[in-house]
Amino acid sequence: MQDPDGILIGGSVFALKEENRKAKSIDVVLGSHTDSPSVPSEVSDGVSDHVTDPQRNRFLFQHTWFDDEIKPHWEAHTPHLRNKQLFILEIGCFEGASTTWLLDNLMSNRGSTMTTIDTFAGGMEHQDTDQVHKYDLNTLEQRFRSNVSRCSNSDRLTVMKMTSDEALLKLRREQASFNFIYIDASHVAIDVLHDAVLCWRMLSVGGKMVFDDFTWKGYMEECYNPRIAIRSFLGCTASEVEAKEIGYQMWVTKVPRRFDATPNPDPDLVYKD
Repeated sequence: MQDPDGILIGGSVFALKEENRKAKSIDVVLGSHTDSPSVPSEVSDGVSDHVTDPQRNRFLFQHTWFDDEIKPHWEAHTPHLRNKQLFILEIGCFEGASTTWLLDNLMSNRGSTMTTIDTFAGGMEHQDTDQVHKYDLNTLEQRFRSNVSRCSNSDRLTVMKMTSDEALLKLRREQASFNFIYIDASHVAIDVLHDAVLCWRMLSVGGKMVFDDFTWKGYMEECYNPRIAIRSFLGCTASEVEAKEIGYQMWVTKVPRRFDATPNPDPDLVYKD
């Protein structure tokens, strides 16, 4: 069921408002730790004029999606996480807009850690020459590292320069655990689903998983866009998930499993078209 604010109970996703978001790059970021508790109850010619927060003016972003569209929601929905011990996994960092915000705002606890995963090569929608030039991918990693170096908690950040396939499997082998995960990597549905499934096994009960680009419609074919992947994931985790659509994103909380699988008493009972 869904309330007027867009809360989705038990992962059951009903028709949500269709919003079209301007395209943004494929990014990947993580934060790792092996013993994490649950979460408690752009180099440019200068900083864009869109960045109005004085505390953000020390960063150089060529693109301002995060500050324009996401930051206000994060500021409104994370006060209870401030000063808590967090183990953050962020998949997709691009220039470091979200990474720097997390470092500045959610990493004040001395025991907190964060790991970022990104290839710094862009995604499927950025591979032609025009897109490479538009997003200045040749200096992307340089811009990211320059920005995060300006954060007071940058010493708590580990950067994994590799694909999410490689990084997530490595973290799984290390039995890593997190209580805040941000998925903002590939915008291709199958990739989003892959990242979500691997991350879910590493998210502690009570932890938050945030999906970016829930309403992004960069491709005309539904099967390619993140939305179908996120909806499918919520359906598969319905017994242990609570979710709420916030702006362009889907915020998910992992809760204790509410019900177990019920065996089918009739072996002849099957799905029919």
